[in-house]
Amino acid sequence: MNNYIKLKKPIPNIPHILKEKFTHSESSYDKEEIGKFESLREHINNTDKYPVKEKDVKNFIQKNELTGMNLETLYDTEVYWLSDKCLYRYLRACKWILNDAKKRLVSTIAWRREFGIVKLREEINDNNNNINKYLGFDDISVENKTGKQVVLGYDNDLRPILYLRPGRQNTDASEMHLKHSVFMLERCIDLMDEDMQDKITIFMDFKKKYDDLANLPGTKTSIRNNIKIINILETHYPERLGKVQMFNLHWAAKGIINMVLPFMDPVTKAKINYDVEDVGKYVQKEQLVKEYGGNIMFNYDHDEYWPALQQIVLQRRRERYRNITI
Repeated sequence: MNNYIKLKKPIPNIPHILKEKFTHSESSYDKEEIGKFESLREHINNTDKYPVKEKDVKNFIQKNELTGMNLETLYDTEVYWLSDKCLYRYLRACKWILNDAKKRLVSTIAWRREFGIVKLREEINDNNNNINKYLGFDDISVENKTGKQVVLGYDNDLRPILYLRPGRQNTDASEMHLKHSVFMLERCIDLMDEDMQDKITIFMDFKKKYDDLANLPGTKTSIRNNIKIINILETHYPERLGKVQMFNLHWAAKGIINMVLPFMDPVTKAKINYDVEDVGKYVQKEQLVKEYGGNIMFNYDHDEYWPALQQIVLQRRRERYRNITI
């Protein structure tokens, strides 16, 4: 007999039973790799200011035309983000080529600043702190009104699960689609226990129709935006993706996938599972939505889910950044 759980809000914490079952293995590195890490750390520590625009990264790296370039020192949240694990992720993604890792890190620092995700707008109390340059929950709210992206539960490897449901698309293709996707990736990271796991799992469901959205106006999928999101994930979130589970792959969905696959690197492609049947191998029923074989009965209610996600995220971030200035 199934003991179904009715939920309208995110699951705030990784259950202790999952943590107890999870085997955490620390990465090991040889002398040369440790030396490159130390060089990268020294480079970061000795660089006083970084660009705030991605277009300036090339000249910044080459030390060309720095006069007049908008440079800023690292915020405390950025220093926190530049953890040892972060540096190792970039080195591994760049195949231990030190200069490539330096360039990509600087590029990501500038991109994060320009994109507005260094801080959450809700965290800014100082009106002189240019609050409008940061994304917040109110900015993204309309994009998630229908629950086309939902962070809910954890898989057996403690990875937060991000449900992507393009059939619940409620807005036309725009730059806000990119910001919405990045915003939700960041919320997955907020809900991680990075001491044990630093990756996410994505459930991509191509179901076309939903009973609760019978009058949803049709919107077109932007292949260009999909390619941009893949590029952002691979460039600025190296080794953050654990698995992608795909469901309801109708012919149109397969056509979209075939168009974007050439833009994925082999490492990303290898993490995709198509038309998964036994999801229970990866996720406990208590952490999984009923449609995929779990015990969670989840119907998206924006007025319930969105404020709850905001509250959980802000609390997590207060705990994470309790010793630094935001």
